[in-house]
Amino acid sequence: MKLTHYTLPLGRFNKQCTMAVISDLHGGDPEPVLDVLWRDPPDYILMPGDLFERLDGTPDSYHRNALRLFREAAQIAPVFYSTGNHEDGGVHSWSPGWRIKVRKREYHEDDLRQIRDSGVTMLADEFVWKDGIAFGGLCSGLIHADRAPDVQWLEEFCRVDAPRVLLCHHPEYYEPYLKHLPIDLIVSGHAHGGQWRFFGRGVFAPGQGLFPKYTFGVHDGRFVISAGLKKAGWIPRFGNPPELVYIHFTPETQWKNKRN
Repeated sequence: MKLTHYTLPLGRFNKQCTMAVISDLHGGDPEPVLDVLWRDPPDYILMPGDLFERLDGTPDSYHRNALRLFREAAQIAPVFYSTGNHEDGGVHSWSPGWRIKVRKREYHEDDLRQIRDSGVTMLADEFVWKDGIAFGGLCSGLIHADRAPDVQWLEEFCRVDAPRVLLCHHPEYYEPYLKHLPIDLIVSGHAHGGQWRFFGRGVFAPGQGLFPKYTFGVHDGRFVISAGLKKAGWIPRFGNPPELVYIHFTPETQWKNKRN
């Protein structure tokens, strides 16, 4: 697992802080992530989706791994979690021949109870306040007929007179839905770093296709994409190790000095 550090200007944040981004665990082994978090505790932990394979009440090993991560991470720092396409039921929806299933988003009540009991704050098209910061979570739109997310609530979120942090699993939502909004930090996953990476560029990402634009890194100084933690699927990763991201917010003078 690769540990990536990004340093961003403090901007509207009123104090120096560090935020860890944990994405796309897909129920894998949380031990390497927890080792880093315990060794170097961040101030906040952001989990933008696909930590579970599903939230339909299936008590398998993937589910237990994600809950273990939740419980231990919540002992380290405040944790904010938003769902991805896997938790929301939009699985393989980018595949040829996939049939759109328009339905209401439903989470199993026992899963919700266990998430609440873990100490993690789950955000499903909503936002909360913590330490003078507004944290929001945008759900996947893949279960909708037009495959678009519900962005109506973002109007209220963007009126909040405080720094705004948005967890959004899908990086392909950035340009059509988020880029024009006054959000201080947006974190995503989903693209798995492009799965195969050559010369610093990903090869494929669901929702973006071949040679996608948004697979990892920092864009526009406020949009941070994690390459995710899933080690492999039926298509293995190549030149693209699983990634845990730390974002450090510092005063602009320090940020300029570090860049130089």
